[in-house]
This record gives sequence, C-alpha cells and structure tokens, in this order.
Amino acid sequence: MEPIQVGSYTFKNRIVMAPMETRLSTPIGDTSQEMCDYYAERAKGGAAAIIVENTFVDSIASRSSLSSSGLNTDHLIAGKFRLAEAIKNNGAVAIIQLSHGGLQANAAAVPGQEALAPSAVASKFVGRMPRALTVEEIVAIEDAFAQAAARAKQAGFDGVEIHGAHGYLICSFLSPYTNKRTDQYGGSLENRARFALNIVRKVREQVGKDFLVGFRISGAEYVEGGLTIEDTTAYGKMLEEMVDYIHVSVGNYETMAQWMISPMYRPAAAIVDLAAAMKKAVSKCKVITVNALTPETGEKALEEGAADLVAYGRPLIADPYLPNKIKEGRLEDVRPCMRGHEGCISLFFAGCPIRCEVNPQVGREREYRICPTSHPKKVVVVGGGMAGMEAARVADLYGHRVILVEKSNRLGGHFEEASAPGFKEGARGVLNWARTQIKKSGVQLMMETEATPQLIRDLQPDAVILAVGSRYITPAIPGIESSITAEKALLDKGCVGQHVVVIGGGLVGAETGLELAQSGKQVTILEMLSDIVTQDEPLSQIAIKGELAAAGATVITSATVKEINGRQVAFDKDGCCKVVEGDTVIAALGLEARKDLVDKLKEVCPETYVIGDAVQGRKLFQCNHEAWQAVRKLSGAFSA
Repeated sequence: MEPIQVGSYTFKNRIVMAPMETRLSTPIGDTSQEMCDYYAERAKGGAAAIIVENTFVDSIASRSSLSSSGLNTDHLIAGKFRLAEAIKNNGAVAIIQLSHGGLQANAAAVPGQEALAPSAVASKFVGRMPRALTVEEIVAIEDAFAQAAARAKQAGFDGVEIHGAHGYLICSFLSPYTNKRTDQYGGSLENRARFALNIVRKVREQVGKDFLVGFRISGAEYVEGGLTIEDTTAYGKMLEEMVDYIHVSVGNYETMAQWMISPMYRPAAAIVDLAAAMKKAVSKCKVITVNALTPETGEKALEEGAADLVAYGRPLIADPYLPNKIKEGRLEDVRPCMRGHEGCISLFFAGCPIRCEVNPQVGREREYRICPTSHPKKVVVVGGGMAGMEAARVADLYGHRVILVEKSNRLGGHFEEASAPGFKEGARGVLNWARTQIKKSGVQLMMETEATPQLIRDLQPDAVILAVGSRYITPAIPGIESSITAEKALLDKGCVGQHVVVIGGGLVGAETGLELAQSGKQVTILEMLSDIVTQDEPLSQIAIKGELAAAGATVITSATVKEINGRQVAFDKDGCCKVVEGDTVIAALGLEARKDLVDKLKEVCPETYVIGDAVQGRKLFQCNHEAWQAVRKLSGAFSA
C-alpha cells in the first residue's frame, strides 16, 4: 500500500492492473460503454494504475484477436477519451498498451491478409506462415506506434505500455527463435533490439518526458532457441533510460498454457524470479512482476525486492476491489481467482465478450449493478452448494429475506471434493470465500434439514430457488459396485491403493487422476472418447495433459470399460479386449442432476427457479451465472 514514484506520477500504492483483452471493443476497435464500465470498476476498486488491454497501432490486420482495442486512426480518439476519463475519474492512473500482433495476429480479423514478422517463421500455435517485413515496412510500423502513442496522449491517457512480450511483433524481433534476419534488424542482440528501441525512442519524441512510457517484455519464452533471462536483462539495460518501467511477463503463444496464462494445474507466482533478475539488472526504471499472484505472494515479491510494483490481471477480474480490501485488512473478503479460465480465456478463443466464472458482473458492470429492491421477498434457497450459496448471497444483497436449506452439516456440495486437489488452491479459496460471505450475510441457515414439499409450504416463500445439485453417475458396468467415487478418493485418500484405475477422462476423472498421480500413485485413466477433458478450454486442456504426463499417469482413450472383476478392469479398445489391474477403481463418469428431487419440489411455489447442477452437472461458471439470473429475475432486474 506504500506510494511509489513512477516517472512523473506518484502511484498511490504498488498495485497495477495487468492488461488483458476483454472483447468489449467495437468491431473497428472503438470503445464501448461496457468497456468504460469494466475499467472504471477496477479503478474504483483501488488499483494505483490501470493498464488497458492490447491495442493495435496500424491496420486491423495487426490485431491479436477478433475484437481488439485499436488506436490506429484519429477516429478512435473520442472513444479512448471516454475510457481514460472513466479510469482517472475513479482514482487510477490511466495507461494503455500498444501492440502489433505480428505472426500471431488473428487470421480472421482480415481474411486473406498476410501475417507479418521479422522472418518467415511460423508460430506453431497459430500455424500461419508470415511474410518477412521489408525495412520500409518496419520503419512505417515504428512510426505507427509513435502515432498511436500521440493519440493516447491526446485522448487523455497518462501513459502507454509498449507490448514487447508474448510473441507479438516486437517480441518476435527481440527473439532469436523468430528473428532470422541478416540486416540491421537481425543477427546480434543489439540488432534484434533495434526495432524495440526505435519504437520507444519515437514514442518518447511524440509524447515528451512527463508522459509515462512502459515496456512489457517476456523475461523468457521457454522455447528452444527463444528468449532467455540473459537476453531480456540485456535488453532491459538498453531500455532503462528511455522507459519509466519494465513489466516482466513470460512466454509466447507456444508456451501460453504452461507459462503465459497459466491455468490452475500449473504453479502460481512462478515468474517472480524473472522480475527479480530484471530488478537486479536495471536501476533507472521501475520493475513490475505479474502472473498468478495473490495478495500474499505479491506482498512477498515486494518485501524481497524482486519488483517495485505488482500487476494483477485475472485476480482483478475476479474481484475489482482487491486493492481496497487489502488496504482495509479484509483479505477474507477478497474473492480469489481460481484460474479455471472459464469466461476470461474460454470466451477469448470464442471471440465473445469477457465473463468470469466467479464474478458474473464482469463485462456487465452497469447492467448487473446491485440496487436493493423496493419490494423485498421471502426467498427459500434449497441446497447449500456453490449455486445455492451464491443465490442466497446475492438475494440478500438485493434486500430479500433469505432462508438457505441444506441437508448436510456443511456448505459447498461437490465443490468440496472438487477443490480438494493440491493444485486447486484457488478453488479452495473460492469455497472459503463463499462460506465466509454467507456467514457475514443476513441469510438464515437451516442446516441438516431435508427440504420437503411440506417444509417449503410451511416456510411460505414468495420465491424458491432449487439448487439441489447432482449425484455421481453410476454406469451399468458389471462389478461397478466394487469401485469408489471421486468424492471418496479425494476426501479420504487413505482408502486409495498404490495402483489406481480411473474410469472416465472428463474433468472429474482427469483431475482426480492428476491429484493421485502427483501424490505418488500409479494411475491409469480409461476414457471412452478419443480425447480427455474435452469440455475444458484449450489452455487448461493442454496444461492438464502435460501435468498428467509429467506425473507419470497413463491415459488410454477410445477405451470402453466392459467389466470390473476384483483387481482387473476389462476394456475394449480398437475391437480388442484388454485388461488393466489396480488396487483401487474409481468411477468418475461425471455428475447427473437430481431431477427426481427437483420434480418433487418445483410445483410448491409458483415462482420457482432451478439452477446449477440441478439443471445439469456442469462447471462453477454455470452455477454462479444461473444464480445471478434467478435472483435478478425475482428482483425485477432481469432484461433479456
């Protein structure tokens, strides 16, 4: 919370919001009201500075996603003025990131348009072969960055961040992995830096010394032949006199799932050492660290001198008020990011506006603003899992009188075992946060109480929300009764033997198998489909497969289990009957809704809503979003 001088600005604390694309721009890269509201909320939440997302500087063909922010023409200044105003009026320094997609530019942005790069080296993730830029084109792009910076200043921004990371155009010039040129822009480290240095110099000439100029760099790419920390610290020394800060990130698209946007299966706070190396190398500018930080790990990085500032991206999506809650000593009220990537990343790849699995207000801050109702209702929520808790919490915030009925003696439902694996610390944080918010709310709890039609009639509710959850699917496989559920395996690991067979390679089975494999068990996963975790977004799918392999788990796909006979599990693969042995067999074929209970209860009250796993066994995203939809409808706040 200590202030810090960055260039000519005094930041009120050491927290900045990292740039993350929202898809809230218009098709030409202009600013929408939703975009202003989204960033205004994060500024209001206490961050010292907001770094607005990846913004393209020349033609639309250079954008990194279908709906990237743009500053390539003067027509976009007015919209960016509204955006800068929204940030600054709410107490934060306004910085906008300038970028060129280069070889990673989105192919669908301008169909048929060539990707541009220092050399004809294709990204293995994107798959397009780029065309090598001419020197004249390189100079024109340098000038485009400078012109975009001038527009940013004219629009009222306090600074710009030059995006030299993540495999985009500037990074691809810096990296020997993608820069194979033999002219003045390639070869030696100094020549590969020429493009970046020219851009920073030209930007500074346009905006002056008092305007903030930062540079984001991948401390390492973690690809063979790519950028190393030795390279990037050398670049840092070249840049430090021209920039106010260096923002140390990591990776490119090819290492996105492992490093750049790491899912829950990968270690958190894993690149502070890269920032620390940069901090040691430079003395004339500030250094920012980033990547899956919590309040605790961010504070630790600052205390240990690894960085001058900490950047939060996904955590500020999950909870815009994280900085204020830290300042007020309310860490238990910080809603954690669980790095599940549903909404922020899954919708990025789909080209859809940003959402969040733990915060349904994201991208709809104005529409989903909670205004206490003038007509409070008595609301009975049946089921104390994640959907039920969120529905009860939000209904209480709207001012309704809420009773939460839960059959067991604990809140959390299946999320209790879902958050048990060691790699799901963020998910456990979300569960603890939900329980804490219910405890602090005005919700009346009826624990160890079975909801019956008569109980609901006796409570005389105006509205009922059924969040009765799901049960594990028990397949009709001979011998299945000798297996245990994933719930049993995760919450009572003492019952699991050394050799484990997991039937089902969906999310439940794969995560259960990964937790057991990482704890030293020998695990075989049998999946009927041709791939595992097909319901996961791409980065999480790549990551969990990699972690399963690293933990020594065996994954057999296109395997249909036929019988369990003692230690032997017989399965069919490619028309052949095969057998695998295990001390413990875990049936992890997903969850099915408790439709029988829903059918019993849904006719009691005319205004009844069914949400979460009670509709269908799915993810936390659906649980939370359906909870909000139900409460908004019964509060009269819902619009289609």
